[in-house]
Amino acid sequence: MTAVRQRAPIGTRLALVGAVLYLLEWVAIIGASPPGPLGPGTTTKALMAAYSHHAGAAAVSAGWFAVCLSGRVLYMAAVRSSLRARTRELPLMDFAVAAMAISVALEVASYAVVAAAARLASTGADSGLVVALDAAAFWLDLIIFGPAGVSLLAAGAAMLRSRLFPSWLSVVALVAGAAGTIGCVVSAGTAGASASGLGDALSAVAALGMWIWMLVTGVLLWRASRPADEERIGNLPA
Repeated sequence: MTAVRQRAPIGTRLALVGAVLYLLEWVAIIGASPPGPLGPGTTTKALMAAYSHHAGAAAVSAGWFAVCLSGRVLYMAAVRSSLRARTRELPLMDFAVAAMAISVALEVASYAVVAAAARLASTGADSGLVVALDAAAFWLDLIIFGPAGVSLLAAGAAMLRSRLFPSWLSVVALVAGAAGTIGCVVSAGTAGASASGLGDALSAVAALGMWIWMLVTGVLLWRASRPADEERIGNLPA
């Protein structure tokens, strides 16, 4: 039997495909400008006006997000695939994929509830029902960076331990992950009374860091020209 030492991640184009698919969410964000979730501090009159006037945009955006956000899961699965020769890191990557799937499910559900609230508002539904749906969507959206941050922490740790990626790239994932998890806890602890500036700032750091990490890692794995970069280190008896 021949033993090998992996010197580079196993190349895959799916990581960059997943990252780009995810970032296509901005097509709906900019093009459709969907409403909400608005959450506490918004008057019932303003909330009803925002939802009732943008029911179509909310519905289209919810469907678009349901497709595009799956790119985050595809990306994580691709990063896991690039480390499949490093069995020590696979449990961390399995966890990262599962945690990111939870985050995506929460975000998709949040905008689906927004779309439902907007449709009801546009057809003259009771304002109390619309406000309740907005509150549910707001809290779903508020905690999406909890599991996403945990996913980034696990993936960043796996990449750092593998020593197959630039150290700074792993650090970006770890910093973004820490910002996301802390921001989620801070925001959830304060949003019931008022908006949290610290929570918002941490979430912004997490989002920016995640985008940079996904795109750079995706490009690196795309450019990997061989299935793996291996070094034979000797023949061992079977």
